[in-house]
Amino acid sequence: MPAPFEYFPATENDQSKRALGRTKPGRELHRAYDEWGPVRVIEEGPRRYLTFGYGGEQSCIHCENPALPVFEYVQAMLLALLYMPAPRHVTLFGLGGGNLANCLQAYDPSLNLRVVELRTLVVDIARDWLYLDEGPGLDIQVDDAECYAARSSEHTDILFSDLFLDEGMQAMQLDRDFLGDCYRLLSPEGILVLNLWDEGLPRNRQALSRLKELFDGHCLLCPVNGGNLIAIAFKGRPPVINPRRLQQHARQLSRKIGVPLQRLLNQLQHY
Repeated sequence: MPAPFEYFPATENDQSKRALGRTKPGRELHRAYDEWGPVRVIEEGPRRYLTFGYGGEQSCIHCENPALPVFEYVQAMLLALLYMPAPRHVTLFGLGGGNLANCLQAYDPSLNLRVVELRTLVVDIARDWLYLDEGPGLDIQVDDAECYAARSSEHTDILFSDLFLDEGMQAMQLDRDFLGDCYRLLSPEGILVLNLWDEGLPRNRQALSRLKELFDGHCLLCPVNGGNLIAIAFKGRPPVINPRRLQQHARQLSRKIGVPLQRLLNQLQHY
């Protein structure tokens, strides 16, 4: 059994890289603007990147396999499927380039997937430039995730929240009311998955404490490269953490999504 999770802040190098970005090699295919600023599509070899402003990449699509989870944080978020392999309804806050939406539809083409995205421009670019799969079960709503969560009454089995703008993670993901609304939207055995930006700030510690309290301590954390921290919280029964008991399921999931997950599975720790 792994030791209890210890909170290690991102290194200064990670924080600088995420805050300042890096000059992306490749060529710019498209640039457009809305009230929140620029959205750019950069192509480098077989990959296309979605960027907000001129910072780091928000999303990546492999043009030859748009359902392949390229970034490690997306792979870590998909670990939730180990604990609920057959969800009927999934909600995704934040579309980005559409990589996670593509992964989920490829995993189960019959899945009912609702995506809530703030920016019409991001939806249009995902459709036109980033191979967004618009299967029959996909429902995209252009809306503010915080407002949607506050007023919606539709239950969902897994709720993925991946809310970032050009300056980094949207602070609402740490808000007590937002987390409470996410909890309310989950089905009785539902799972909340948060992509957090681990800046080592006190507010992050406070949000994680609120998450632990709200979900009665049934929370797992998975730190990944680049300073992201994936939180997986369970509304129902406590999660299995022993990697040996999950290895068979992890191998099956790895085959379905196209990337090995064993290393990330070993990084999961109770919080």
